Amino acid sequence: MDMQKTRPWRALVFISLVGLVAIVFAELFFLDIAVQYLTKVQMEYLSLAFTMMLLLDIYISFLKASDKVAFLKKNSLKILVLLPWGTIFRALSFLKLESAFAEIPLISDLFAMEKAGAVAKTVMIAEKARKISEL
Repeated sequence: MDMQKTRPWRALVFISLVGLVAIVFAELFFLDIAVQYLTKVQMEYLSLAFTMMLLLDIYISFLKASDKVAFLKKNSLKILVLLPWGTIFRALSFLKLESAFAEIPLISDLFAMEKAGAVAKTVMIAEKARKISEL
């Protein structure tokens, strides 16, 4: 029996996806309200648990795929979205590689957003959205 096709597995994946989107949305726009119910550490743990569940689902699908390259091409967006970008940027800063990647405009903006607080991130996202809409 294929575990991924069972109703409980699909429900768990759906809950993980919705939970992860809700946490990201709460951190970006409603952090002052969200911290009344969950601490920042609890949100990080939930986010990590949801991400691990979704990565496990993709990993199992990858193992079952007959054509691995086609699977990676088809699911590359899912994989990129699930990568822990905050951890990656903190690691690059720790390894003193930030200056090497800071020359790329988008990457330098992402480094700045990672260093900024939640309110500053929201303001930076709003400014970027405004600039994009003006184009």
